[in-house]
Amino acid sequence: MTGNLITIDKNIYESLQQELTALRQQVGRNDLPYSPEQMGVFIEYTPAAIAIFDEQMRYLLVSRRWREDYGLGNQDIIGRSHYEVFPEISQAWRDIHQRCLAGNVEKCDEDAFVRSNGKIDWVKWEIRPWYTDSGAVGGIIMFTEVITARKQAEIALANSDKRLRDIAANVPGAIFQFTNRDGVWTVDHISDFIWELAGIKAVEMMQDLNCFFARVHPDDLDRCIASVVEVLENSTPWHYEGRLIKPNGEIIWWQGDSTPIRNEQGEVIFCGVLLDTTARKQAETELQQLNEQLEAIVEERTAALHQTEARWQRLADNVPGMLSEFRMDLDGTMSFPFVSSGCREIYGLEPEQIQADTASALSCIHPEDLPGMQTRIAESAQKLTNFEYEWRLTDIFGQEKWVKGIARPERLLTGEIVWYGCTVNISEQQAALRELKQAEQQLQEQAQFLQSIWEAVDYGIYVLDVLDNGEEFRFVKFNPAILRLSPIPLEAFVGKAIAEALPTEMADIYRHHYRQCVQSSKSIFFEESFCVDDQETWWLLNVTPLVDSTSCIYQLIVTVTDITERKQAEKDRQMFAALIENSSDFIGFATLEGQPLFLNQAGLQLAGLDKLDTGKDASIMDFFPTEDQEYLQQHIIPTVVMCGVWQGEYRFRNFQTQEAIPVDFNLFMVKSPDTGEPLCLATITRDITTRKQAEIKLQQQTQDLEQTLHELQRTQAHLIHSEKMSSLGNMVAGVAHEINNPVNFIHGNIIPASEYARDLLRLVELYQLHFPYPPEEIQTEIANIDLDFLKDDLIKLLQSMRVGTQRIREIVLSLRNFSRLDESEFKKVDIHEGIDSTLMILQNRLKAKSNHAEILVIKEYGQLPLVECYPGQLNQVFMNLLSNAIDALEESFVGEQAEIRICTEVVNSHRIAIRIVDNGGGIPQKILAKLFDPFFTTKDVGKGTGLGLSISYQIVVDKHKGDLSCNSILGQGAEFIIEIPIHQ
Repeated sequence: MTGNLITIDKNIYESLQQELTALRQQVGRNDLPYSPEQMGVFIEYTPAAIAIFDEQMRYLLVSRRWREDYGLGNQDIIGRSHYEVFPEISQAWRDIHQRCLAGNVEKCDEDAFVRSNGKIDWVKWEIRPWYTDSGAVGGIIMFTEVITARKQAEIALANSDKRLRDIAANVPGAIFQFTNRDGVWTVDHISDFIWELAGIKAVEMMQDLNCFFARVHPDDLDRCIASVVEVLENSTPWHYEGRLIKPNGEIIWWQGDSTPIRNEQGEVIFCGVLLDTTARKQAETELQQLNEQLEAIVEERTAALHQTEARWQRLADNVPGMLSEFRMDLDGTMSFPFVSSGCREIYGLEPEQIQADTASALSCIHPEDLPGMQTRIAESAQKLTNFEYEWRLTDIFGQEKWVKGIARPERLLTGEIVWYGCTVNISEQQAALRELKQAEQQLQEQAQFLQSIWEAVDYGIYVLDVLDNGEEFRFVKFNPAILRLSPIPLEAFVGKAIAEALPTEMADIYRHHYRQCVQSSKSIFFEESFCVDDQETWWLLNVTPLVDSTSCIYQLIVTVTDITERKQAEKDRQMFAALIENSSDFIGFATLEGQPLFLNQAGLQLAGLDKLDTGKDASIMDFFPTEDQEYLQQHIIPTVVMCGVWQGEYRFRNFQTQEAIPVDFNLFMVKSPDTGEPLCLATITRDITTRKQAEIKLQQQTQDLEQTLHELQRTQAHLIHSEKMSSLGNMVAGVAHEINNPVNFIHGNIIPASEYARDLLRLVELYQLHFPYPPEEIQTEIANIDLDFLKDDLIKLLQSMRVGTQRIREIVLSLRNFSRLDESEFKKVDIHEGIDSTLMILQNRLKAKSNHAEILVIKEYGQLPLVECYPGQLNQVFMNLLSNAIDALEESFVGEQAEIRICTEVVNSHRIAIRIVDNGGGIPQKILAKLFDPFFTTKDVGKGTGLGLSISYQIVVDKHKGDLSCNSILGQGAEFIIEIPIHQ
């Protein structure tokens, strides 16, 4: 079915059915007035989609419209099954056919059909059975009518109505349509703003217009009705200003404007807006009060003038504006007997000039306002009413002003009339009123513009519901333009969330843009591109939020414009413009003479300008501090002229704060691509204030971090040392304790065991002496155990065991001396004993092994007194230094024998020195300075912690107030010297 089907009226349909029934009956009687060929021709050319089927759903007759609608062309379908021609027919339709074949009549006024190309057509259809002469159902007749155009018009009308309501809801006024039908007023529409204006719900007002007139102030009601009657009688635009009383008693000023039109039925339709003008009225009231105050001041000053001319002059000179006495003689001659010094502010003239030459003041009056002023003077003179008038004048300096004159006339006894009054400058008030009127006019023009957009839109639009405060969005509707533009069918998207309608990746992209609009609460623009038939297509999407009465965003309106051609034609320019506009850098252009031409938003912000107009009269020199302008003029600009570019750090000036801003300044010349001639100057400048501050802060932080790191390293080394010493002490003490008990037990029992063995051997000798010939079994056992060898070796064995246990006891004692767990305070100890205990623990490393020879330890001990120290910590120093010496000798040594020399001596009678010297490979001079730094090590990765020497240095220097130093020459070994006081 296509979109250009011809609608068939129901009466035509019934008439056709009657004719078909009659034809069928005549066929049964064999007296058809028409032949089957004529009947086929009749159906063929019927301007409606009609098909006649038999009880097997085989085609009997079809109209040409049916063939066109279903794309059958010239196929021979007569006699073929409908289901064979259209195998895709759903089961639901098959069920409908069967019900109609059973005698039912089925029809539907609106039914949606999805085409194979995705297009949706709306169809009105009806299916009826036809009967044979016997009354049995012979088949069915189908009628179809495409109503897509009507349906689309209904949808478009509903969408347009919704859009207009949304616009009306956001216009700061109550938009209305009133109709006068034969003197009866009805409210066709009023926007919800009427509630804020008059405290009336829109529904109530559309039901009864009198509820609005009930809010009109009683003093204004007759005037309001009269204004409407005058419009009806004269067909003039309606404008009215008055007051309303809201239900809470608040009185507000309102203004109504409309241009009535008369429709074909003669009804008068008012379409316009009701505005809240309370603020403006309050301003006018304040102005009126000011005028009244001025009048009062004039009267007061006039009374004072009668007392003393001097006092009058002083008072007159201090009144804002110009006080004057204006006189009109009987012959019409006008003069100013008196004017105050305020005439300088009004006319730019001296009082004497105006008094001497009245024409000098009158000539300043604007020619268009002079007739009106003369008329007011004449009326005031005739009726002796107060003169009040506003007019324009141009002072002697050429400045145009608005002034207001207020004066009270008096008729002298001689008939002349004198006005006493004042003239004040009201230019600012007039400017404010003009701005207000311009704003109102812009508002009306904007409303008309939006209306025209909605009515004549030719770009794509679709609407989204905002769900879960912007977490998800749902498609609401699409306009026909977007359906044409979209490369995919969009009809099925209606009512679906974007997560349901779009692939995940695409849904995330769109959701991001929509959330950005909701979060910013303002319109956003974004572009997207996709390929259609291998051609890139660009869309520009504008997402605009709609808010409800609670200021919550409930819908998004998205407009889609195909900008492919513009993209293709202006791609380079757009990329360049986008780069400039979106850059966070200061980007600007100036003429070769230094006149600013363009400044991007970042540049305006950096310079402290609202817009470029603020600085258009300035030169680029004004963007720099005064003290920097000379260098710019004499060096930077000549460099740009000569070389084409200058780059470096410089300073800009903020126009508002006068602050000097450090920048990364890049000034270059833009040349014509065709001629190479210079066109203008350009700059790309970056504000580096944050970077400069960060550099300063970073320097300070670096210093703080270095200090903190040093403290942390010291603390960490101390903690590691403490933990290591604690763990080592606990381990050594535990091992010594565990070994000491069983060794003492064994050592103590070896002596009695030796004595028992001697006694038993002596008893055996006695047996041998007294029984030299024992039984054969005993002699055999004596031979088996080699009794003579056993007697000699058992004593030697016990002696060896005693020597071994004695050695173990010595090692345990060394371990206990090394750990010194019970000695946490300063204590006098024998330094040599600590060194010997350390050597005892390291004895295994000094022995010869497969990969190195034995290390010889040479002790050159001097006569040392007992020294006050932390014994356990000092033993740790000996352990670290001796372990490092052994490590160095295991790698290499100088000479035939690896050796460690330990020398002790008394220095200066109050200090001792301990020297540990090895003949290893030595230490390079470049790392000697770092030797005692925490975590510094000369060993391979994975070997050592780099804390041994650092901890040793802290123990000797910090704990014992001594010195630890190292002397080494590469290839000649190393010497570590420990010096500590004898007494702490």
